[in-house]
Amino acid sequence: MKNNTNSFLFFVLIVCFFFLGNEKIIGQNSTDSIPYYVDKVQNFKTVEELKRAKVFFEAKLETTKVDDPYVLYFKYNLASIEKNMGDYIEAENLLVSILKEIDLLPNSNYKTQYQRSVLNLLGNIYREQKNQEKAIELYDRALEKARSAQDSAIIFNNKSNIYRDFEEIQKAKQELLSAYHLFPRFKDTLEQARILDNLGFIYTKLDSTALGLKFIKKGLKLRQEVGTNTEIFASYQKLMKYYKNQKNDSLSKLYADKAYDLSLKIKTPDVREKALGMLIEFNIDPKVREYKKLSDSLYRIKSFESNKYAMLQYDSSKKFESAILKEKLEKKKQERKALIYAFLGGFIFVISILLIILQRNRNKRHTIEQVHKTERNFSKKVHDELGNDIFYLMNQLQMNPASLLEKEGMQILNDLNGIYEKARDISKRYTSIHTDKGYHDELLSLLNSYGSETTKIVTKEVTSDFWDAVSKLKKEQVYRVLQELLTNMKKHSKATLVGVTFTKIKKQIIIKYVDNGKGATREQLSVKNGLGNVENRIEEMNGTITFDTSPDNGFKAEIRFIQ
Repeated sequence: MKNNTNSFLFFVLIVCFFFLGNEKIIGQNSTDSIPYYVDKVQNFKTVEELKRAKVFFEAKLETTKVDDPYVLYFKYNLASIEKNMGDYIEAENLLVSILKEIDLLPNSNYKTQYQRSVLNLLGNIYREQKNQEKAIELYDRALEKARSAQDSAIIFNNKSNIYRDFEEIQKAKQELLSAYHLFPRFKDTLEQARILDNLGFIYTKLDSTALGLKFIKKGLKLRQEVGTNTEIFASYQKLMKYYKNQKNDSLSKLYADKAYDLSLKIKTPDVREKALGMLIEFNIDPKVREYKKLSDSLYRIKSFESNKYAMLQYDSSKKFESAILKEKLEKKKQERKALIYAFLGGFIFVISILLIILQRNRNKRHTIEQVHKTERNFSKKVHDELGNDIFYLMNQLQMNPASLLEKEGMQILNDLNGIYEKARDISKRYTSIHTDKGYHDELLSLLNSYGSETTKIVTKEVTSDFWDAVSKLKKEQVYRVLQELLTNMKKHSKATLVGVTFTKIKKQIIIKYVDNGKGATREQLSVKNGLGNVENRIEEMNGTITFDTSPDNGFKAEIRFIQ
């Protein structure tokens, strides 16, 4: 009897592929062409048709190169023939060999269609041997490969058969309804007939006898239109069981006889066995019935035990291959991760370089701006502090040159000395600072330069390595801060005594400045430009500075920072 092994679309696809590569075949007679024998395999009427198809495909297999892809197609048809003739062992061996060869092919729709068809036919073989678990597993695997509505409908129908065989009627009904709902999406008459036939039989099991009989007869009508004996035999089988369940032995016997007559035309062992099995149902001898039941059980056990290894061994090898593949995929995954990390690392490195270049350019621009600003400040300071004083003296001398010889001459000399001191202060403010081993001497030189006959600068000696651990930037800032404080003292405080001390506690540098000048209020202190610069410089060093001053009580400052 024909089982639902393949969709019409699959065979059309394969045959088209074959025809495109073998134009010679198209011109052959219909009785010597591949489509002719494919039709006999799928819709045979007698066992003789199957035998002739077997001879044809075996000849094709012998004359075709081993690496030709059509070898798989010929093997598949031979497997279908062996299955229809009842040789499940040979059929399964052929199908498993096809699966092994398919595994070597690159992924494509062609490969997927082959896998679906082979898995579906294997499911049918295991169903015939009453191995429900394996049959359902194979059908589910085939369903994953389905690419059309008809493919899916075929597999749903086959799953329902195995559920029905084990009296799981509700599950069988659900699978058939899934197939039935796909009718608008495909037009294969025989496939629709099979689904209607099976769905009708399920409804009779669920006490919907009128609806069930309607579906079974509709399926029989479609099969009779096509005229395929194995399909009509299946409908007779359902009707025999239906009327048997309805206690209508006469009609049940009628369809059993029709099935038997048809089996004589088909002549395959399994169809003949099923036809005789139906007739035995009407034998009242309990010993005959017991013999048939026991014979069926022994046959299924023997067939299952002898046949179960091929697919199971294939699945075991596939699991092993899957484990190896998983390991390879994991390795590739790790390699991809490493590649991604390397790419990200390289990307971050490039970005970092670009940022460094941009920052350097920004710093360079800032430095240039600062140089220009310094030049402007220097120019302004020279103009404001020196230019005006020099212009005043020149003007005096032009008006009264003889004043140099009079008592005013001493005043002019004092004014010139003041201009010199201002020029020296400006020079020190804008000249570079030596921050190497001679830094301490340079710092002392700065302090001493602000001393005079009226102002005494006092400091405490420190060790020669006191400033070694201090960074160049902080040394420069300390120099400028002290310069600002001393300049502020010179301009505003009129101090006569200034003390500066340097101490170190662990890594903290402490600088204390004190003078006995006139001091200032907090408001006066905040508006003094020089002291504002001092606070900014100390902040840049991540240090602190505190001021202690009030009118007529001198001025104190304490600076702390980490070397």
